[in-house]
Amino acid sequence: MLKKMTLAVLGLTVSSMAAAGMYSEPPAPTCTPGDVTVPCEAKQWDLGIQALYLQPIYSASRGYRLGGTLLSNLSSTYYNDVDPDWGWGYRLEGSYHFRTGNDITATWMHYDADSKLGPYFGPFYVATTQTFIPGTYRQYVDNRFDQVNVVMGQHVDFGLLKNARFYGGLQYADIQVDATNYYNLPLTVQAATFGIRTFNNTDFNGVGPVIGIDYSYDLSPSFSITANTAGSILYGTSRINRADVYNVGLVALNDYGSKHSIVPSFEAKLGANYAYPVAQGVLNIQGGYHVLNYFNALQDVEFQCCTRVVAYSDFGLYGPYLGLKWVG
Repeated sequence: MLKKMTLAVLGLTVSSMAAAGMYSEPPAPTCTPGDVTVPCEAKQWDLGIQALYLQPIYSASRGYRLGGTLLSNLSSTYYNDVDPDWGWGYRLEGSYHFRTGNDITATWMHYDADSKLGPYFGPFYVATTQTFIPGTYRQYVDNRFDQVNVVMGQHVDFGLLKNARFYGGLQYADIQVDATNYYNLPLTVQAATFGIRTFNNTDFNGVGPVIGIDYSYDLSPSFSITANTAGSILYGTSRINRADVYNVGLVALNDYGSKHSIVPSFEAKLGANYAYPVAQGVLNIQGGYHVLNYFNALQDVEFQCCTRVVAYSDFGLYGPYLGLKWVG
């Protein structure tokens, strides 16, 4: 009889504990160092600015200019690599941090730099007579680039020294490359035209999803190595406008085209971060190297004998950056 009563009491106890577990509060997120954890709940803001010193880079026909050719044999041609000038840009950043490592972040990257290139050598195609004449020219290029990201992120700690931030959201990009060629042609042509210049302008603007990872490895409580990689696929419009203008007021050639495009992009950074505690938070000093590339974002017109063929070119930027970010 005693044995049966003991078993009954144990059964009731186990049932009560199980029922209590079913209706109890779930455990709070951990914030102790371990294999994979998230930060403790906090509400913070951060503001950052970076100075960028970048050089543009192109592909396809925009990456080459004629270096020389034999007019008697147009197949014998050599090309010079287009080497645009370096220029300054900036990147602004603002974030709101909430819950256990979540954030909403907006960034704006802006770049606007001019290049004076040449002289380049080679024949000039005369549209009115469909012939080539020898000449040289200098090229002036204006590169303008804007990129805006609005993303949500999640901070994750991998042990005591490693942490990462995974993010995703929307990206908008506006790329404009305006090129003007000023030709030095034979005197007979100069006398008839009072000079010739060629416009070759192209642009792309689009929007689409972006995902990325910010990674850091702490070498000390204040100093860390940082890396970032991101990718996007944008849908937008790509345009091309090319015109030959004689200074007597004649537009001898005018090509224009516009099309919808899907443009993927890739972005990467490698750098370092120094965290300096201040009265109202932490001031981070950042520096490193930054590269990005938009694939087939731009258009160009290639002259092949007496036809004009539209080609595509990447647009890239690369160079060092230095900045400050306050978190508090």
